[in-house]
Amino acid sequence: MPKNIKLKPHDTLEEWHDKIRKIRNNEHKLKMLVIEKILANSNISAKEVQDIFFISPRTMYNWINQYNENGLEGLKAKPTKGRGSGKGNLKVDDEVYVALKEEMAKDPTRKWTGKEKQQYIKEKFNIEVTQAGISYRLKRL
Repeated sequence: MPKNIKLKPHDTLEEWHDKIRKIRNNEHKLKMLVIEKILANSNISAKEVQDIFFISPRTMYNWINQYNENGLEGLKAKPTKGRGSGKGNLKVDDEVYVALKEEMAKDPTRKWTGKEKQQYIKEKFNIEVTQAGISYRLKRL
C-alpha cells in the first residue's frame, strides 16, 4: 500500500491557489504546485507526485519538509554566497571607491598599498573587501 504524504496545515487549498497565482519565480512555483497537488488529493502517493512533476523522491521530501517546517517561506530559495573571497558576494557602492580615490588624490606623491586601501575602507565604511576587488573597481571609475 502506498505511503500517504503528511502535510502540516498552513493554508487551505483556496488560499494556496491565490498564493500560486502571485508567484513569478518558476522554481518557487514548481515547489508550490507540488504542495498544491498533495493538498488537493490527500490520498495521492509519493510515487504519483514524483511521476507527475518528474522530480526525485529526495527533492520531493525536501520540499515537503521545508513546507511543513515554515510554510510558504520554507519553499523560497535561500540566497547563495556566489564567487569571491568567502565573505559573500557583497555589493559595494561606487561611493566607497570614489571616497578612496579622493583620499588618495589628496597626496599624489604617496603610494598606497593594497592593505592601506583595505584599512581605509574598513575604518571609514566598516566593509571588508579584497585588494583585487579594490584594484578592479578603482580602474573602472
